[in-house]
Amino acid sequence: MARHTYDPKNGLYRHACDVSKKERWSDPVTGQSAHSWGRAMGWYAMAFVDALDFIPKHEAGRDSMLVILNNIATQVKKIQDPKTGLWYQVLDRSGDKGNYLESSCSTMFVYTLFKAVRMGYIDPSYLEVAIKGYKGILNNFIEVDKNGLVSITKACAVAGLGGKNYRSGDYNYYINETIRSNDPKAVGPFIMASLEWERLQRLGCKLAK
Repeated sequence: MARHTYDPKNGLYRHACDVSKKERWSDPVTGQSAHSWGRAMGWYAMAFVDALDFIPKHEAGRDSMLVILNNIATQVKKIQDPKTGLWYQVLDRSGDKGNYLESSCSTMFVYTLFKAVRMGYIDPSYLEVAIKGYKGILNNFIEVDKNGLVSITKACAVAGLGGKNYRSGDYNYYINETIRSNDPKAVGPFIMASLEWERLQRLGCKLAK
């Protein structure tokens, strides 16, 4: 995955790659899609911290996974919105007109960082990045109505490439897809991030107070 989607210009990973280079959305030289989509990289990040639970330390290739995971952490820190602690729908166009802070990728990155720090996969300093992101989620995405119903807002419903109703994968495509509340792809990672947050508090982490 890293070999095919890595963008050396910014250290991020593109949404997808067509190695045949036949799809209209793919670059004629690299086969990569045009942008780094937040949730695609969020899925990728979570896959590392969850898969590593089951890969023995002596297993060939595990060290390479840790190298990639550490790069993901580095890039996530670099593009974190300094004001809110969150992340944008289109990562390589963070802060650009029309782009927006998106809840599913933000919850995915926070979960990844929390767990990666706890498991010793990345430097403990990334805990501050995760906590800033978690507080940003609570302050910007979580709404509670008069009946006490909790919702998480501003999740991209879906984004893909190609298909019958052709999805070009250009910038305008990503920022104009449907946005909705309580999408499972935001709810699930938020719950997992919250469990990691509570575990840190039980472990007596000073930063989690």
